Amino acid sequence: MAYQEVLEALTKPGRALIVTHRNADLDALASAVLVSSALQALGKDHCIGFPEGVSRISRNALETLGIEVSVCTGSVEAPIAIAVDASNGVMLGSYYEPYKRSAERVLIDHHEPGELASLATAKILEPEAASTSELVVEVLSNLKTRPEPKVATLGLAGIIYDSRRYAHAIPRTFSSSMKLLEWGADYQAALALALPRGETGRGEAHDFSERMAIVKAASRMKVERACSLIITVSHIGSFESSAARSLLRLGADVAVIVAPREPHSRVSVRVSKRAMEKGVEASWIAEYIASRLGGQGGGHKAAAMAHIASRPPEDIVEEIARSLPGKIARRCKEAGGEG
Repeated sequence: MAYQEVLEALTKPGRALIVTHRNADLDALASAVLVSSALQALGKDHCIGFPEGVSRISRNALETLGIEVSVCTGSVEAPIAIAVDASNGVMLGSYYEPYKRSAERVLIDHHEPGELASLATAKILEPEAASTSELVVEVLSNLKTRPEPKVATLGLAGIIYDSRRYAHAIPRTFSSSMKLLEWGADYQAALALALPRGETGRGEAHDFSERMAIVKAASRMKVERACSLIITVSHIGSFESSAARSLLRLGADVAVIVAPREPHSRVSVRVSKRAMEKGVEASWIAEYIASRLGGQGGGHKAAAMAHIASRPPEDIVEEIARSLPGKIARRCKEAGGEG
């Protein structure tokens, strides 16, 4: 039923706005471009909104594949708005208000439900999916539209990237990947695009600025504990997701990294399997931080993001380090673990 409602919304007359989350990663980019290819096949006027642009790995993918996208300029008012790979309004940046004003508000996402789920007039919301790209592939298949091979390659890269090279795959992750291969996707090219430039394939960063950010995060971190879990909180100017992953590899169970942005600060959260077994999930932590410090947060069980009101990063770190351990201890008790 959900797919049918989305298909009907996409085929209604009128211009369409496609929008995804701030600093769009590879899955967000691929999802938006796949939807764009479908609308183009349907002959619909549309544009894509990228609040704060796209990530470095996404820029590299567009340049490598030679894909040109219809980026929104000027007025972005449209009767149909499609949000992909985003759960909360703050993630849409300046495109949030145009999205709300659209008559048809479509949402295609694989995060835990957030504000956008309640705003959407038609939605495909499947948190168990490994990527949003795989959901969009199903939409294209149902619309009987077929992207050109380089766009299919981008879609496959999006799936590989967000599924962590199929580590979090479900059956549809593979079936959607197979569909993209049937549409002409180049697997080796997609795999190369999904591996961040400068990484060895073992999760080690070789890029100097990224390595420096990780070391700074480690040197600034506050370390706490709750229910036998190691909690780390730190701040850096960029590469916050990479730094959070690195702190987990160092032995942390909960890694929270604050990165100052304007007009919001971005907080990246990663948790270990051990933490999840105790009922402590990244999306829950991001939501808690956002509710305490003013903002919105959400994501997945293992990885999440919060956008909160800007203030000195040291103050944010101090507040999270002071309040989060007690909250986690109570969560463990509620889940039946030790406090």
